[in-house]
Amino acid sequence: MRPAAKGNRVVHTRCQIGELAELAFHHRARDMGFGVTKPYGNHESYDFVVDSGNRLWRVQVKSSSTFIHGAYRVSAHHFRHAPEIKPEYTPKQIDILAAYILPVGAWYILPVRAFTPHLTLMFYPHKPEHNGKYEHFREAWYLMACRRDGELRAGIVTSPACSYSASSGSPCHGYPRKKK
Repeated sequence: MRPAAKGNRVVHTRCQIGELAELAFHHRARDMGFGVTKPYGNHESYDFVVDSGNRLWRVQVKSSSTFIHGAYRVSAHHFRHAPEIKPEYTPKQIDILAAYILPVGAWYILPVRAFTPHLTLMFYPHKPEHNGKYEHFREAWYLMACRRDGELRAGIVTSPACSYSASSGSPCHGYPRKKK
């Protein structure tokens, strides 16, 4: 069955839009040099495993074109309706939420601790002067390239590059340390 046409554009279902966002994530991450793999089936809380050479990141991809009250809204929760699954993502399930704002082509790379337990996130990529809560995570691919316990995978290039190094003792920008 072909998607319905609206003017000169093709209208996709939510499932198709999600699949396209996942393909866009895979392409972008591979283009920067990350290793990217997709788990078989839909039984995990994450869509991809990203290899930076020094660790593996569990990444959940979300996308949005929903514009409400001057912001793009992303649903940052599970869509499973099983009683044993809480709706919010936790650090035991994912490491990164990659939110793709379709109309402007902007990526937000958010560590799970930066947004939990919130279920809805608001983004302002169309307003460069806006100091939204998550704006410092816009195009923050470098968070997955931060050196922690080893060296980066050869060929990983992010812009901006991560300035964290294990010898500096400072945390990677935007990635809160675990509470002791």
